[in-house]
Amino acid sequence: MSDKKKFKSGLVLSGGAAKGYGHLGVLTALYEAGYTFDAIAGTSVGSIIGALLADGKHPTEIKEIFDKEKNFSLVKFKWAPGGFLSSYGLKNALKRHINAKNFEDLPLPLWVTATDLGLGKSVYFNEGELLLPILASCAIPLLFEPVRLNDRIFVDGGLTENLPAGALYGLCDRLIGVNVNPVGPVDHVNGWMQSIERVLNIAIHNNVAQSIPLLDLYIEPSQMEKFHLFSLNKGAEMYEIGYNETQERLKTLADANN
Repeated sequence: MSDKKKFKSGLVLSGGAAKGYGHLGVLTALYEAGYTFDAIAGTSVGSIIGALLADGKHPTEIKEIFDKEKNFSLVKFKWAPGGFLSSYGLKNALKRHINAKNFEDLPLPLWVTATDLGLGKSVYFNEGELLLPILASCAIPLLFEPVRLNDRIFVDGGLTENLPAGALYGLCDRLIGVNVNPVGPVDHVNGWMQSIERVLNIAIHNNVAQSIPLLDLYIEPSQMEKFHLFSLNKGAEMYEIGYNETQERLKTLADANN
């Protein structure tokens, strides 16, 4: 692990697959309001966005990347053992857009969360090779092939810690967390894909609740609940929801402090 030191402001980003567009709307509003971050932690799509932020990119620039890559669309993936799909397309997209090869190369410190499948617990990566931990963090169980790293098998970090506040807790004067994957009741579930998604969302919901008390500011755009993990054609709408709800939240906070 890298030497522990105090950061002024830390950012924690949840998983949520295509719902990552909501993160970008939230972050654009935060940046416009003058928020800056000295350390970042992320799970799944939160680790992708976190890596791009830590690499020096602005949220609006990341949105352009997502639009160009169709949010690292599944159509670029191929069938693979250990899961229905391979992260081949995601791997190539990350190589195209992230300059850093190792965590130490990033201008800002980054923690990536993945789940050790054998131990059944979350693991934080913040040193050494950057790409494989991100791929591990994004390996949704049953859908994507697990990732072998340091002789261990890893899957999506959201399974055990979808909002990885624990990675930065105690290291930051102020810790802000963004969850773009709120979970509410549904009337029905159609098909195997929605069934898998619902099971994952239920598991994720409980571990997010454990992270919220560690945060100084928690942002959860409520309208993100209506989207699916693979709502790839709803990016612009999700971005606007994240942006608008965050502006409203910041206004409420400002009014309360006046």
